[in-house]
Amino acid sequence: MRERGRRGLTWIGVVVSVMLLITAMPIERFYQSYWHRLRAMPAMVTARETRTGGRWTPLRDISHWVPEALIATEDRTFYSNLGISFEGIGRSVLVDLNSGQLQQGGSTLTQQLVRNMLLSSVKTFRRKVSEALLATLMTTLYSKREILTLYLNEVYLGDGAYGIFSASERYFGVAPRQLTLPEAALIAGLPQAPTAYDPKLHWLAAKNRQWQVLESMVADHVISLSEAHRIYRAPLPLKKVSRKS
Repeated sequence: MRERGRRGLTWIGVVVSVMLLITAMPIERFYQSYWHRLRAMPAMVTARETRTGGRWTPLRDISHWVPEALIATEDRTFYSNLGISFEGIGRSVLVDLNSGQLQQGGSTLTQQLVRNMLLSSVKTFRRKVSEALLATLMTTLYSKREILTLYLNEVYLGDGAYGIFSASERYFGVAPRQLTLPEAALIAGLPQAPTAYDPKLHWLAAKNRQWQVLESMVADHVISLSEAHRIYRAPLPLKKVSRKS
């Protein structure tokens, strides 16, 4: 029954995506307007990190627990999807229809990346179409490893930290490669709501979100349930720093 429900959501996502694409702006003109910015994405991300005091960090210098926790939580089909998730779109449509407004994003990591770097955060159907088109093109231009590296270097993670280097330093005072699984699980939960889950501001909310990440990793067979409980109880040595007024 659960598998049937997932297939149903996928088909809803496919139908809605096709309908939106049919009514979208001329595809050729759209791609022409974004082509150079997509090609320049690595330089754009590096420039943002320079402005915000971060540092470009290749995937090999990031603890493997970070991408594993992030993918299990944010985009379980990351390595196999085309930049968009039809199941996610279908779930988003159902939630939006039930609520009567645009609430759910249904966004993959690739969609989040192009939205953060190239589009507005305002939730409109036009933006959703643009997001999907750019995400699919992004998948043809870059490898999954490159997309994941770009995402981890640009994503906002709260406390003024853009990218995994700044977040690792600000929260735990370590380099990204030194992050433990408890620390990685906490950071992986931040993209959804960086301020609301900031452990320096909202410790209980951050721990609850960390548990959600660990549950996702259990569901994805990355860790066992008993390991998740042990990791959740592990200490998190937050770096004590004074906030600038």
